[in-house]
Amino acid sequence: MQEYLGRAEAGHIALVSGGEIYSLVTNQEYKYAFNGNQGIVAGAPLGGIVERDENDKYGLARELIHPLLPWLRESKFNGPLQVTAVKRNGQWHVIEYNIRIGVTSGPMILQMLKSPVEIVRRTAGNEKLDPQFKSGLNYGCSLTLAGYGYPFTQVRSPQLPLEVNGEFECDVWWNEVARGADDKLLSTGHRIADVVALAPTLSAAVTKAYANIRKIRVVGSYFRTDVGQSLWPPGTL
Repeated sequence: MQEYLGRAEAGHIALVSGGEIYSLVTNQEYKYAFNGNQGIVAGAPLGGIVERDENDKYGLARELIHPLLPWLRESKFNGPLQVTAVKRNGQWHVIEYNIRIGVTSGPMILQMLKSPVEIVRRTAGNEKLDPQFKSGLNYGCSLTLAGYGYPFTQVRSPQLPLEVNGEFECDVWWNEVARGADDKLLSTGHRIADVVALAPTLSAAVTKAYANIRKIRVVGSYFRTDVGQSLWPPGTL
């Protein structure tokens, strides 16, 4: 679809609970394996960015999610709902809907919220919500450290030594990582870690994420270096 509609792509993630829609963030995902959107589409994104957007400033929820409200109420749906769309000639065109908060977006959203566990609990119970965000955490950047041979080897990769140079200043989610006999970390597969940074501005979040992912060293690993480099806000690509 992007071949015909262009690359001005963005997503919007909301919660549906108690018969109402609660916007959370607008996001972009970097789904291709290599810089410049080259290579294959990865099973999970190689990076992503989010912007706090409870007021739906880009109109994605208003145009593409809220029209579904009668059906959502009739079907008694509750849970996360994401729409991804491309903007062409001033209009959003749907690519897909997903019932999720996203592989890369989820950890950022939950860190942005003041009471994430309570929000998740109330959503699961189909109750009314009042999502509150932490002050100053307006943007997030997530980077994935891909492992040996990604994306061309089998899921099982050689176990390789993993070094961390310095203290992390943001969240790091280890994926296919184990501890060796000497209690040191080893990479064991394709997705080694996700580095998640939040900040008041997009540039600060991106800078922090890259500063921290560069502290991890594994033979044969790599990460995309162009996450957050596309134009923002959505629809201006």
